[in-house]
Amino acid sequence: MTISESIWPSVAQTVGFEAESNVIGMHFSEIETEAENVLELLTVLRSNTHHADRVEAQDTAAELTIALEHLYHHTAELLPRLQGLLEIEP
Repeated sequence: MTISESIWPSVAQTVGFEAESNVIGMHFSEIETEAENVLELLTVLRSNTHHADRVEAQDTAAELTIALEHLYHHTAELLPRLQGLLEIEP
């Protein structure tokens, strides 16, 4: 477990989500990891485009699609929990 992974349950507790701190913490950690991955892949895709490398751009776009799917999954799981706990209407 990395430092980043271990801090998120504590963040959830600090915000007041003690009952679900492990689940919420896991989703925060995964969102952080996937968001970083998405940003890196966007940078690579820009570079592929700058170099007019269609094959690499397509490969990068495929990787980006998978990363976005993972990010979406964790966001879709976490968002309703946060909205409910924070009493925020969607």
